Amino acid sequence: MDNELRASWDRLCDTLKQSADYVFDPARGADASEQAEGLRHHLRMLFWAYDRIVENNDPEHPELGWVYPFKVGQDNPDAMYMTAPVDLSHTYRLTGRIDTLRYLGVSLMDHSFGRGRIIQLVDVGSTDLTDIGDGRINVIFSPDPDPGDHIGDWFQVEPRESRLFVRQFFSDWAAESQAELHFECLDPSGPPARLDPVRTCELLDELAREVDTVPKFWTEFAGGQRDRGQINSFDHVPPHKVSQSAQGGSEKQSYGQCWYEVAPDEALLFEVTPPDCLYWNIQVGDTWYQSLDYINLPTTMNDSQARLDPDGVLRVVISHQDPGIQNWIALGGCPQGAITYRWNNADSAPVPTLRLMPVSEIDGCLHPDTPRLSSDDRAALDAERRRHALRRFTR
Repeated sequence: MDNELRASWDRLCDTLKQSADYVFDPARGADASEQAEGLRHHLRMLFWAYDRIVENNDPEHPELGWVYPFKVGQDNPDAMYMTAPVDLSHTYRLTGRIDTLRYLGVSLMDHSFGRGRIIQLVDVGSTDLTDIGDGRINVIFSPDPDPGDHIGDWFQVEPRESRLFVRQFFSDWAAESQAELHFECLDPSGPPARLDPVRTCELLDELAREVDTVPKFWTEFAGGQRDRGQINSFDHVPPHKVSQSAQGGSEKQSYGQCWYEVAPDEALLFEVTPPDCLYWNIQVGDTWYQSLDYINLPTTMNDSQARLDPDGVLRVVISHQDPGIQNWIALGGCPQGAITYRWNNADSAPVPTLRLMPVSEIDGCLHPDTPRLSSDDRAALDAERRRHALRRFTR
């Protein structure tokens, strides 16, 4: 058994070395700075995969927890993502108080990123869940039918292995707080056991497959937009909701994405009339389809942070240089990547326009009533952003 354990460990180490080759692929057009970020992206994926596959992988004793930084599939900067393992031959209960945040999304999915379509068994949001009093929920996932006397929500599900995936969205970072959630298996067969050597070999091999697959999957998902010519334009996005559940997206949201390429002296002007919805946001990411630094820079904007112009239009400048206005999304020196927008529980799915222009021409395209921000104003907003983002993750 010693030899088998060592062989599994060696396979993992060899895979980790070889699997980062995509970071240095000349076809990606990544400069040295982006390649450095690509290696960090690869290590983040290893960190996330280890937590999910090895550390928190007991479905009879699940731990609903979050990983920071998540950075998977251009994570939403307004979110805290939480996961826990489940074996749906057992019955599980999710309880807690959820009226402290803008939106809670709850999914059961197989998490087979990069290995075919992701199957979602349950995909519900806070607007679908029953308030049993004081903003609290009591949700059951079970292979058995609802006995009829349960107070809350009961989901009868197919008995298979899966994972619970929880999205917590914070629109007003200063006022909204984490939900108080507890997740438990109601019928475990016994207490947790020490690692079994045979099972450990299986877990290490699965970890190797994950680190060899998932980082490249998301990089190619984003880069495919560039390869299809979907650059600095949303013209390819249909004006209606398109499901992204096969990539793990929520059916409660409409998404739109494109690739951006913006030089240091250029800017993109993003324009749209937002729909009537529970929440919306816009964000930018890098070559590896991970969100840019939203702790220290305004690389994202949501409905609480933005200012609509008097004509009801949202105008946002996306650039490396600060244009001195509230509606700025910073690229922070990242020359290329992906732009994503989300309309959550929306009555429509409007497609924004993007216009690339020299930074010097931006002022002439803004609404005449656009207020200006000084460098001191920006510094104060950035300091507040950092404080509240880190509070979310208790750092």
